[in-house]
Amino acid sequence: MSDDPQLAHCTARIGTVLRGKWRIDSLIGVGGMAAVYEATHRIGRRCAIKILHPEIAVSKELRARFEQEALAVNQLGHPAAVNVVDIDTSEDGSPFLVMELLDGESLGKRAHRSGGIEERELLRVASTVLEVLDVAHGLGIVHRDIKPDNLFLTSSGGVKVLDFGIARMRQGGSNVRTRIGAMLGTLPYMSPEQIAGGEIDGRADIFAVGATMFRILAGRRVHEGSTESELLIKMATQPAPALRTVAPSVSPEVCAIVDRALAFDLSRRYPTARAMREDIERVLGASAPPHAPTPASIRADVSSAISVDGPTMAAPAPSQAMQAPMVVSVPPQSVATSPQADSNSPFLMIAVIGSFVVAALLAAVLFVVRSRGSAEDARESADDETSQEDKASGSSRTMATSSSTSTPSSSTSTPSSTAGPSPTSPTAAPLPTRRPAPNGKYRLLMKDGKYPFCVTSKLKYAYPVRTNDEGVKVCSGTPDGPIPIDGLKAYHPSELQWE
Repeated sequence: MSDDPQLAHCTARIGTVLRGKWRIDSLIGVGGMAAVYEATHRIGRRCAIKILHPEIAVSKELRARFEQEALAVNQLGHPAAVNVVDIDTSEDGSPFLVMELLDGESLGKRAHRSGGIEERELLRVASTVLEVLDVAHGLGIVHRDIKPDNLFLTSSGGVKVLDFGIARMRQGGSNVRTRIGAMLGTLPYMSPEQIAGGEIDGRADIFAVGATMFRILAGRRVHEGSTESELLIKMATQPAPALRTVAPSVSPEVCAIVDRALAFDLSRRYPTARAMREDIERVLGASAPPHAPTPASIRADVSSAISVDGPTMAAPAPSQAMQAPMVVSVPPQSVATSPQADSNSPFLMIAVIGSFVVAALLAAVLFVVRSRGSAEDARESADDETSQEDKASGSSRTMATSSSTSTPSSSTSTPSSTAGPSPTSPTAAPLPTRRPAPNGKYRLLMKDGKYPFCVTSKLKYAYPVRTNDEGVKVCSGTPDGPIPIDGLKAYHPSELQWE
């Protein structure tokens, strides 16, 4: 017997009858919003029934989003989207959907069970998913939660796209509103713009398809983090690594497709699901994809120049750098008049000397870059100390200004159970106004010249930047209350460290 009360509640439904016609036979699975059962209609028809959890059903917004799934799938009418045949409410007031019963397993479960999925099979799955998304995007529907567990592989070899429950709909779903800044989806598969809580379009689903393919082919997520906050910051600020750098056995054509789907810059990502699907179909047909030309970093032509400009590319080993100079042309008369070794000896010597010179130059460049980075770190550390002293010397003035411009009604108390680091004690006697944030406690995370997040030391916590009722940008949700970002230092995500 499970100690989980939610699981126990879901299991207790087995054997009951919904609305006098659907008998619950077994529990298929339990998710965060709903439980899915196998059921039989009184005329003998088998189906799957998805029942919203009672604690979720009390929210009108979540009920509407749950019911929206039936509306979205009905508008699609695509055979690869799971079919919803009925919608009703159980005797205890929980909404439920009646869907076709699928025989098979999710893409995530298949990959875990078999230790991976063959490259061409994954391409065929992605092609079908993109076909469904192309239709959905044409209707103004953005799925927003494409991931391995929402892609179902049937025993007959088909593919089904599941869970349109959080889809954003341009028409027919106006009763569902998402609060500004709210994130809907699964973090490791969410696009940077989706994480930022801004407006999204079909390219967010394209990113999720790329992240799903990356996860299956590389055996890891696009970004890894020890905490959810760290993962959120990386997904929101750092481009995805080139697939070939973590999965060198994947073909260059597939790497190019996944890399473009995961492009951090929206203008460089696939513009439509159809464009990405066309590239996949060309690879399956053994022709090169025109929408995602193979980048220099994954070309197989060893005679071409090796680029080391990209941050994810490794410098060539000395033996690799020697290959191009060693391919030389020998005049015909030298072959007839002298031994091969004698004619090649000067060129071989030049090649060896050139290789050492190139290696020395690369080492010098690396030394200069590291020295400059160390100097910048030292300057930043000195700036931090100066900032701490300036803030300490001006703290009394700041407290006085805050006291003169606030009223007792604006005072806040420090939450005792809010997640996040505990604020330090103020250096002055408590005032009836909100005290400023402790010196050096928060920094602003920069992205495209904007500050979508405030972060704490060691990236332990992240808080969104919002505009309050007075039009002031603040770090919202912190234990210290809304902290004005004016005066906070910028934090550059490329450093990946606080100090």
